[in-house]
Order: sequence, then structure tokens, then C-alpha cells
Amino acid sequence: GPDGIWRTLRDGFRLPEPESPAIAEQIDHYTGDPQYLARVAERSRPYLPYIVERIRQRGLPMELALIPVVESAYKPFAYSHGHAAGLWQFVPGTAKHFGLRRDWWYDGRRDTVAATKAALDYFAYLNEFFDGDWLLAIAAYNAGEGTVQRAVRRNERRGEPTDFWHLDLPAQTEAYVPRLLAVRDVVRHP
Repeated sequence: GPDGIWRTLRDGFRLPEPESPAIAEQIDHYTGDPQYLARVAERSRPYLPYIVERIRQRGLPMELALIPVVESAYKPFAYSHGHAAGLWQFVPGTAKHFGLRRDWWYDGRRDTVAATKAALDYFAYLNEFFDGDWLLAIAAYNAGEGTVQRAVRRNERRGEPTDFWHLDLPAQTEAYVPRLLAVRDVVRHP
């Protein structure tokens, strides 16, 4: 049943659990509006079993199933001002690069099966690109790998730590990773 899905999700959480004021702030934001998360959970029902199964098959962290919570609130027709579309909010260039077809009749970004495969391919690529650092991979999903790589190099030159929490990234990206980790923490301790 649906409870089984949430259990599978919780059992597969693998991302680090830092103590961060940014995460605490996002947890307050989400727990302050329980109706909102209930609506998102309800909307996720048609998609979550499929997404969880694909993540499990590929041995990826289950937190990735919560990316659509942050990206689109699990609305398949979500469309952003940045021309991102679908549950996973692919922008046209990335969509094309990961094989999502778009024409007048069809937009692969709105096709749950195709878009989920593309998103997980992209995450696997980013995780490898950042030597297994999932938080950098997730930041790059939001900002692009070039932006994150430049921030890493900047810190390397200064002899500063290169983990996510020490990088100077766009404000949206600095909020994105804590938001995902906050959703994970709320799902873990509802």
C-alpha cells in the first residue's frame, strides 16, 4: 500500500544529515503548513511508486524521489518562468541533452517515465562528475555543473573547504539543497 512506499523511501535515505540552520529554517517552513505537504503527498501518489522503484533499481539515494517535491510540488504540468517543465523541471537544453523529445504534440519532460529516466541519468552523471558528492550533484541539478564547479575551484584556490556548505553559490541553489534535506527530514519524522 501507500504506507509501504513511504517506508521504502525512508529506508533508502542516504544523504548526509548535517546540523544546519538553513535546514532547520526550511523544516519550520514545511511543518508550518502541514496542509501543503499533505496536498503534495496526495499529488505524488500516481508517480511515487514508479519513481521509487526506478531509484531502487539503480541504487541511488531515495532522497531523489523528493526532488519533484522541491521542483514542481509533484505537479506534472508545472511550468516555471525559466521554461522548465514537468515533475523534474527540465529546462529545454538539459532535456534535449538527456534524450527527451519535444515537438508540437509531445513534451518528454511531462512524460513521467521518460522524464524520470532522464532525471536519474542526469543525477548519476552529476554524482560521478562531483566524485560521489551527492550534495554537490544536487546543487548542480539546480544551478548547472559549471556554476558549482567554478565555486569549488574558487575555494580550492583559496585553500578553503569545497563541500556544499562552504561554497558561494546562487541564493536559489543555497536554499535548494537545505530544502530537499528538510523535506527528507519531515518525511522521516512526520
